[in-house]
Formats: sequence, structure tokens, C-alpha cells
Amino acid sequence: MNRQNLILSAFLFFAATSTTFAQDSLLTSLARNNMTTFVKQADTFLGAGWEKIIKKATASNDILIGEDHFTNEIPYFTSAIVSKIKFENFFCEIDPFTSEILQGKIKNLSPLALRNYVNTYGNAFSFYAFAPEFELLKQLSISNTIIRGTDQILLIGDRIICNELEQTTRNKEAKYLYKLIADSSKLYFDNFLKDQNKPFYLLTDDFAKNIDKLSLLKLSTQETKIIEAIKLSAKIYKSQNHNLRIQLMKNQLMQTFGSWSGKRNLFKYGANHLAGGESFLEIYDLGNLVSNINDANFKSSLHIMILGVSGTQASPFEGFPAENINPNSSMLKCLKPITRVIDGEQWSCFDLLPLRKELNEGRLKISDIKMQRVIKGYDLLVIIPKVTASRFVKEK
Repeated sequence: MNRQNLILSAFLFFAATSTTFAQDSLLTSLARNNMTTFVKQADTFLGAGWEKIIKKATASNDILIGEDHFTNEIPYFTSAIVSKIKFENFFCEIDPFTSEILQGKIKNLSPLALRNYVNTYGNAFSFYAFAPEFELLKQLSISNTIIRGTDQILLIGDRIICNELEQTTRNKEAKYLYKLIADSSKLYFDNFLKDQNKPFYLLTDDFAKNIDKLSLLKLSTQETKIIEAIKLSAKIYKSQNHNLRIQLMKNQLMQTFGSWSGKRNLFKYGANHLAGGESFLEIYDLGNLVSNINDANFKSSLHIMILGVSGTQASPFEGFPAENINPNSSMLKCLKPITRVIDGEQWSCFDLLPLRKELNEGRLKISDIKMQRVIKGYDLLVIIPKVTASRFVKEK
């Protein structure tokens, strides 16, 4: 490269760098101007940020909370919203059969019987295996909110479901197979906890053989539906097919459309799922579907993204150590132009609508696609300065 070309390349590099810095500076400035703060107070929050959240939530039909999992603070935040606003349905990231089972146990078992059930099956409750999440389910159930899951069946959720089916089926051979699957699921999971190279029972040939045997039996319509759902869940796990998983979630949401359409609904899923636009994983997910349904009915949905920038979060498996929040994770790294304005221990609420307006009108240019999807897909960004790892609901 000759001297002239070298000078030109250096000039273009610095020009591009200067443009990036300028845009980051504009983004940071917009974030600072549209940030309000709030603090925890007893069982609620106080501050302008909280008032903004409740005002916007009250004016919206459906509230969607896109979270980072396994902390105490986010279910606490959700619980505080539930204390202010009555929801008729709560949609969550578990399967529809387990959600119905858990709500039935919460509403119908005595405190002692519920504690015994939790101690026996609690580690198979998915995200609701954690104490603050399970308390949220109890709070919602007490207020007669219907718990609705839309996800595939958890890798170890076959145990809970087959235990229930064993008690209700009228087919003797099915009763034997359900018990066999439930017992095997526990045994395989116990082995996995000791050695992570061991498989989950749901992914084994033996499981597939027993499920195929169940498919050939004369069973109730509900049993047949559940067995097909278990088969599809196993297929999703084995193939790692994210698109198929999202198709299933949207399909199961729409199966009950007549029961929740036009009502006040709360959604709480990982932040990947609830953006109003394209998700972070390059697919149109539940959040986009709910946004479009509201729009088609001349209503609005409120999309809130919430995560912590430091602290710890729990492992999904009981007995495993909590992990520190990684400040260099892809999400926190992309959000730094916004989160750098945070100072102190207050929670921060960023109104993203003014940022979206500047982005859509071309005055704010953002090269980071993930940041674009945050701004275009979420209305509010809530940042917690420090989070703490949840503990499992099981009592020792």
C-alpha cells in the first residue's frame, strides 16, 4: 500500500470511528434524558420510574415482561405489578399441562400437602422450581388468575405429567407405563445431577419405546393429546430446532385464543421471546404475535425488558453453584451505551419510545442489530443495578 492509500485508509477508519462514537454519544444522551429511577420499598416500589411503569401498564391491554431468568428481583418486580393490576390470565414459559397441574395443587392441596408435593417434585417445575417464582404462582392463583403455559414439556417434566396421568387413566397398561416413565425420569435425572454426561430419560430410546407403546393403547382424548405433546417435545430437544419450538409456543397460545382474547393478560418469558418486533434470535416470536393481535383489535400491549447488570443468578439445576452476572455477555455489552448512565443503587426505567422515534426517522444510527431489536421491540427497559440468585422452592 502506498503512502497516499495508507493516509486515506487511516482517514476513513477514524471517520468511521468518530461517527460510531458520535452515535453512541447521542444514544447515551437520549437514554439519560428518558431515564427515571425507583427504589424497593416494603413489598412495592417508590419513585418516578415506578409511576411511569404502572401508568403505562394500566393503559395497556397486555403486559409482557421479557426477563433474564433465575434471580429474586424479577419475580418480585412482577409480583408488585400484580399487586397493582388485576390480570385474568398469566402466560409463562412452561407447558400447558404442567401449568394446569401446578395451579390445581396450589388451589386444592392443604399447606402441608402442598409442601410435601413441592419437596417431591419441585425440581421439575422449570423456572417455577425457584421460591420467588413459585410464590408468584401462588399470588396469581389466590387472585383467580388462570396460569397458562405455552412451552414444550421440560426435559424432566415427563415425571410430573406421567405421575398425574397414572392417577387418572382408566387403562391398566397405561397406568403401568406412566409409572415406569415417571420413575425412570427421576432415576435418570438423579444420575445426571451426579454426572452431567448422563442423559435425560426423555432423550433415550427406552423412553421413545414406552411412549410408542402408549400411543397404541385406547386412551382418553386428553391422554392422547399429552402423549403427542411429549413426542413433539422430545423431537424439539433432540433436533435443537428453535423454530419448531417457537411454532409450538405460538400454536399453543392460539389454541386458547377464545379464552384470553380481549381480557387483561400478563406474559412473563425470557427476553428473547417478548419483543414486539423481531426477536434477538431472528424469528418472530410470541411478543410479536401478541403485539399484532392487540393492534388488530385497536388495543396496545406494553413490552418491558428487565435484567440485572451485576450480581448473581442461580443455576437451573438444584445443588449447582450460582454464577456471577457477566458484564461482557452479548446483551449487556450491546446495552452499554444505555446502561453507562446508571449510577447508584436505584433501579432505572428507560422509556425507549423516544429512542425508537429517532431511530426510525434516521437521526439515530445504530449498527448493532441486537440493540436495534431492543429499541424497536421493547417499550421500557428496566435495569436492576444488582441481582441475587434465587433459591429452589424445595425445603430440606
